[in-house]
Amino acid sequence: MNKPLITLSLLGLLASGNALAASDSSTLTVKGTLIRPPCTLTSNKVLTADFGSLRYDQVDTAAQIDVPVTMTCPANTVLTISVLASSALSDTVASAGRANLGYSLLWKSDSSLINIKGTKRNLTNLNGAVDLSMKAKLVAQGALSEGDFSASAVINIDYL
Repeated sequence: MNKPLITLSLLGLLASGNALAASDSSTLTVKGTLIRPPCTLTSNKVLTADFGSLRYDQVDTAAQIDVPVTMTCPANTVLTISVLASSALSDTVASAGRANLGYSLLWKSDSSLINIKGTKRNLTNLNGAVDLSMKAKLVAQGALSEGDFSASAVINIDYL
């Protein structure tokens, strides 16, 4: 009769679970950083304002050339845009690479002159399609003569 008692005693210890079981715990941390999606330039990265062939006595009346600068941005985007001409003659006129010939850039949105010495223009609360387009205009700075001209400027767009 001792055998059944021993068997019942062992079953009682296993059934309670506390006498033989042990437990541990661990903490899981879920972390990371959410960042804003970037703006995406939808216009070309290399832009050209090609005036073609025109008479030098008609520079002041030459048509302005559209310079499309467009982006797509997430909601509440803040950005700055600046233009730095390679050879600025003043805040708003740069040399076009030929004696007495300059060019100016204007904002397409309001036809105001663009500072071409790197001054930043701040824009806030942008969302979706963003149009930063410009117009290029030739400016006679004195007597002109025939020949090719070429100049460049850097457009910087910084966004948050």
